[in-house]
Amino acid sequence: MKNVKRWILIALALLLGASALAEAPASTEEAAAPKPAPGYVLVTTNTQSGWLPLPEEGEFTFPLKQVLPDGTEAENLIHLTPDGVYMEDSTCANHDCVEQGTVTLENRDERILGNMIICLPNQVMLQLFTQEELLEMIQSGEAQ
Repeated sequence: MKNVKRWILIALALLLGASALAEAPASTEEAAAPKPAPGYVLVTTNTQSGWLPLPEEGEFTFPLKQVLPDGTEAENLIHLTPDGVYMEDSTCANHDCVEQGTVTLENRDERILGNMIICLPNQVMLQLFTQEELLEMIQSGEAQ
């Protein structure tokens, strides 16, 4: 459970910016730099984007709530596992994003959408990258 809480704090910090880490209370153990994750999920909406690391062990669901441009509220449940990500549930009408299945580090080159899961009605896109790909993106300035 401690690992899940640590990853949730890290995920929130990545989504909300570095200031969230400074405000979050942390024990000495939690204050240590986390081990690099094997993969990272870029979560993009119509107004923001952020990174979620794949958990080292265990699984967790990250609720993404937003207000769409037409004023309706939308929620997507993003489920992270040690080797991939899938859309657990969504408030969209068609649930195509849920039906797209799991993107893993092993299957992303074989899927029709590659490393992506897209929820068009809720304007959410998930993209799974390896640690190496993220480092390349950071070095090139592509990672936000």
